[in-house]
Amino acid sequence: MKKFFKRRAFNLNNSNVSDDIFYTILDLAPDAFLWGNSAGNLIAVNNKAVELTGYSKDELLSMNISDLFHAKDLNFNPLRYDLLKSGKTLKNEREIITKSGKNVQVEMNSKAMPDGTCQSFIRDITERKKAEEVIRVSEARLTRAEIASKSGNWELHLDTQIMVASVGATKIYGVDKDHMDFSVVKKVPLPEYRPMMDQALKELIEDNKPYDIEFKIKTVDTGKIKDIHSIAIYDKEKRILFGAIQDITERKKVEKELIKAKEKAEESNKLKTAFLQNLSHEIRTPMNAIIGFSELLKDSFDDKKNLEKYTAIITQRSYDLLDIINDILDIAKIDSGQLSVNMEECNIDSIFVDLTSFFNEYCNRIGKNQIKFSLVSDISPPDNIIITDKSKLKQILINLLSNALKFTIKGSVTGGCKITEKNRLLFYVEDTGIGIPLEKQKQVFERFIQLNQIQAMKVGGNGLGLSIVKGLVNLLGGEIFLESRVGKGSTFSFSIPYKTIQASHSDKADVLKPSVKNLLNKTVLIVEDDVYNAKYMTELLSGVGMKTLLAERGEEAIGISKISQVDVILMDIRLPDMNGYEAVRRIKQFKPGLKIIAQTAYASYNEEQEALLSGCCDYLSKPIRKDILLSTLNKHLGLSPA
Repeated sequence: MKKFFKRRAFNLNNSNVSDDIFYTILDLAPDAFLWGNSAGNLIAVNNKAVELTGYSKDELLSMNISDLFHAKDLNFNPLRYDLLKSGKTLKNEREIITKSGKNVQVEMNSKAMPDGTCQSFIRDITERKKAEEVIRVSEARLTRAEIASKSGNWELHLDTQIMVASVGATKIYGVDKDHMDFSVVKKVPLPEYRPMMDQALKELIEDNKPYDIEFKIKTVDTGKIKDIHSIAIYDKEKRILFGAIQDITERKKVEKELIKAKEKAEESNKLKTAFLQNLSHEIRTPMNAIIGFSELLKDSFDDKKNLEKYTAIITQRSYDLLDIINDILDIAKIDSGQLSVNMEECNIDSIFVDLTSFFNEYCNRIGKNQIKFSLVSDISPPDNIIITDKSKLKQILINLLSNALKFTIKGSVTGGCKITEKNRLLFYVEDTGIGIPLEKQKQVFERFIQLNQIQAMKVGGNGLGLSIVKGLVNLLGGEIFLESRVGKGSTFSFSIPYKTIQASHSDKADVLKPSVKNLLNKTVLIVEDDVYNAKYMTELLSGVGMKTLLAERGEEAIGISKISQVDVILMDIRLPDMNGYEAVRRIKQFKPGLKIIAQTAYASYNEEQEALLSGCCDYLSKPIRKDILLSTLNKHLGLSPA
């Protein structure tokens, strides 16, 4: 006992409990006990203090209480002797340093004694703080998870109407966590959902049946409308409702979009089915005429009048089939981005002259001479010489004018061109046809669309024309517009960039007229693997006095070119053994001056460019017309127009 009290300057003579019993009790205490004088020097400690700090009793009794604390801790949370002297009991959390240097978190309760000394009980709360940190981190993670998943949970005590809600739940409702109560839960659902929720709550409490419902709320803070999914369970013994809610606004939005997408896909499928049925009709109709009149040719071989009539029908119906194929190919090229632009110099007036001639003949052929047709340009020379893709511009106008004539029974179809205030080129096609309802006007540019299937069956068409027009206009950097009234007619117009150049020469090319005598005794090598195409070319060219040689493969064509005197080669591009361009390059190595004309079914600007780069002098796309073939041969054999 002397060692224990060697720094004591007082005694407990007046105590009712003996010193031995008193200190025995302190040593049995679960918390560390420190007794210090008014200067903070320790004068008594118990066994728990030794265990907690790692110092012996002698070492502790030679220390000041402040020696046990971090300097930073004392700076932040100093020992308040002033408050202790006022008689207050101080309770706070601190961090002490053990003899081994370990940091220990403690809870300290201190009280000043009447004799001026101070007694403190210190409890090690390190494990508790760790547990609290684990709980805090767990709650933080849960809160983050709730916020990320837009969900939350809640609990309602029915007897007290006290409600506890998670951060995720309060964010969904748009209220502060401290202001979340049952009145908010009842108030925010939209009025039309409240009866449903009241009924669900009644069944939940009375029948003890969990409910799972969806409803809409209007948030407290922003007034935003949200879709909510809620699940609730009732604890009958404790009279507590608890459950979870989730903001499913985005999910409901996606569901609606999926429904729309499904409906659109179904509609698209219907349109494609109708398109395929219509395409089948469009193909079979001319095929029927081609096959039928081909059969009749055998019976009319000696009747020149019928022969000319039937062959004219077969030829026209064949071109109708070609138009359908070209439309399908154009759509595929537009979709894949493979349709390139070939900018060149062209004359608007010349285009209009060509189109006028074409459509006057077209009106005669389809029996619509009663319709007034005209094309007028408001642009005077030389401003009418522009830079654009001539073939695509003509294709756009042909599609629009053909469409206008199809759906116009009487009146007129007129077209024209002018320069806008924004210095763009505006083309238009106006008709007095059946017109298009306002609600359908956006749809006409979608593929496979034919607004009136019955009318479409009467006039024909595959439902791709306006879709192709829009794609081509966009490709030329332009925009397309539509104005229409049902029963009054329609006006389609499109604007493209206006690029002009002074014409140094006429853009009308000299057309070489076929001359039979100019081709006599000239030798042509026909490179073609299709037996029927080869036979057609042989019959056609031998019929005008040319000598013909045949080759089915590239290697065969190269061999013939080496040993035979050939004036010109008609080179098919797709051959069984090699690409026709490779054959051209090899032939050019030993006969660089030989004229070679490419012939291919791959009709595109890129294909024409590749043909010229490989060494061909010209390019013909299949099906090859007789007049074009003979004119091309005349040109490249160095002969003058007839």
